[in-house]
Formats: sequence, structure tokens, C-alpha cells
Amino acid sequence: MTGTDQLEAWWAGLTPDQRARAAAIAARPAPRGLAIDDLTASMIVAGLPTSRMVWTGTPEHLVEMLDEVADFVTGAAGRS
Repeated sequence: MTGTDQLEAWWAGLTPDQRARAAAIAARPAPRGLAIDDLTASMIVAGLPTSRMVWTGTPEHLVEMLDEVADFVTGAAGRS
């Protein structure tokens, strides 16, 4: 389980573009595939939980945003 402080610190450090992309990903049904990009890197650097996904031939499905992060992003995006 990820602490709220950890999630809030990660969210505070995101650019508006990253927040918009995170909200779009969080709104998808699970599994929520992520490309290996600056948003994914920020999650890993912040120590947020991710799951490696099985290679499907589609590069944007290499890492998954887990439910607890998606729930936080959905709430935080709604407050913004």
C-alpha cells in the first residue's frame, strides 16, 4: 500500500500535461497500460507501485498503473 503523502508528493511534482495524461490513464478500466515515458519514470522514481505487463506487441503496454494509484489520480484530478 502506498502512503497518501507519497502519492501527493508525486502528484505535486507533475506538470499539467503529465496530470492530464495520468487522469486519462486512470479513467481506463484495468489493466491501465502505460508507455515508458516521463510519466512512467516519475512514478518509478517516486517509488509508486507498478506492474510489469506482458508484451503484447504494443509499446504502450509495458507498465500498468495499479488501482490504488488510479484511485488517487481520479480523486486528485477531480479536485484540481
